[in-house]
Amino acid sequence: MKAVHFGLRYRHSPALASSFFDPDMPPEWRVAFLLNEQDALWVAGEDPDAETVLEELADAPAPVFVVVESVAWSRDWEAVAQAGYHRVVRLDDNTPVWRPDNEADRAVVGLIPASDDASALRDGLERFVEQAPAEAALFVDGEPPSVTTVDRLKTLAELIGL
Repeated sequence: MKAVHFGLRYRHSPALASSFFDPDMPPEWRVAFLLNEQDALWVAGEDPDAETVLEELADAPAPVFVVVESVAWSRDWEAVAQAGYHRVVRLDDNTPVWRPDNEADRAVVGLIPASDDASALRDGLERFVEQAPAEAALFVDGEPPSVTTVDRLKTLAELIGL
């Protein structure tokens, strides 16, 4: 059985800050809150909270699938990857990334657009899983980010037995 993790690519979106996080929540609590909802996290090169992410991962009660863009990579990320508790993928120009319109083969990272169409999401999820190795992560792409699409994907994954 394959393990597929789900998350958002653009977790620092102003739209997400205003619609998903409590407006009174301190920004440094957002990573922990998001990790309670999702088991995959994308760290972009411009993310201002990389240190907070590293701290939260050190205390995470369950493994997290983390994608770290090459420009954000550091010795700290290397140490987390080598520790082996979390699955850490360094994303560089040679890392295959699956997309519904440009399918990579054996990609551990996938991007799928937000959608209200359950049929299209199921089709994309099944195609991603078919090509993926034993453990992979599918991130909802697009601005604004869609937590609803992540939730739909989780439900579909349960329905198809992932």
